[in-house]
Amino acid sequence: MTHSWSERGRLLTAGQVDALAAGATLLGSGGGGDVALGAQLLRNALGEQPVRVVDAADLASGALVVHVGVVGAPDVLSERLIAPGDLAAAAQAVAGHLGAPLAAVGIIEIGGLNAAVGVLAAAQLQVPVIDGDLMGRAFPRISQTTLAVAGHGATPLALVSGAGDCVVIPASSAGSAERLVAACTLAMGGAAALAVYPAAARVLAALGVRASLTACLRLGRDYLACREAGPAELVQGLGGRLICEGRVDEIRPRLDQAPGSLTLSGRAAGPVVRVDYLDEFLAVTVDGRTAAVTPDIIVALDPSGRKPLRCDQIQAGQTLVVFTLRPLYAWPASARAVVGPAGFRLELDPVPP
Repeated sequence: MTHSWSERGRLLTAGQVDALAAGATLLGSGGGGDVALGAQLLRNALGEQPVRVVDAADLASGALVVHVGVVGAPDVLSERLIAPGDLAAAAQAVAGHLGAPLAAVGIIEIGGLNAAVGVLAAAQLQVPVIDGDLMGRAFPRISQTTLAVAGHGATPLALVSGAGDCVVIPASSAGSAERLVAACTLAMGGAAALAVYPAAARVLAALGVRASLTACLRLGRDYLACREAGPAELVQGLGGRLICEGRVDEIRPRLDQAPGSLTLSGRAAGPVVRVDYLDEFLAVTVDGRTAAVTPDIIVALDPSGRKPLRCDQIQAGQTLVVFTLRPLYAWPASARAVVGPAGFRLELDPVPP
């Protein structure tokens, strides 16, 4: 039986996983983890049963949505297979604490691994997944969400380890929640399933990033359709804005939470480009002038393989094509201290209009 993608009654099938993975990698802005880790598991799960995709506004006003993902060190996540049962257990722990039935799973971040993980959790729980997320890209901290900026708490939240340990945090301030999640994840071996930001459907309809799953799939399909084109044509096909193409001359590593940087140079007396990064690419300056800055979605592409690269994959001597993608969400001015350069210890001029 063939399932189509329509505006209502949408089904996400195994045949769409490649597009989801490609779109999520691009929206990771150089971070978000290795999407391939979850894509194969998701492909297997959706081969047995597609997942229904719904808009939050189409659910009952008070229907409970819990956002599900994984947290932990990238190297640990790359070595430890994600267990769908752990994702389900975390979501059920939050719903059980609230004493409400789980109506749907929400995606924490549409960029990176957690885009696939959110859908995988919905498949495991046999509930719909929301066509939306809380970031519109990938960010490193659970406090960098649309709900947090609007004052909505992350708790109750739950973490489940690969050994079956479950920790429920009933209430916490935003800053403490971040530290508690980090401490629990470390105690669980460096990686855990996370269920967080329970919210009524009406809250997500008002405050979430809507239709970002649809946008991710569309972006991934566009990338797969034009990845054999030249770099400039590829960027144009993605609706992006080309910033530069250059060779990586220097890599300055990050120091804990202080961003690192890449220095690129073009041909002959071309511009000098600096790309600041932490877990994701944060800013691009060209000859000292700001060309892009978080929450812009910044992509570094290997022009030979047409492959978007994560921050940890870039090496000195590589040639990169650096460009931005159209944002999925217009963050309010009040969010700049959280998702803007100041939230990452960067002092940069704004991008010229």
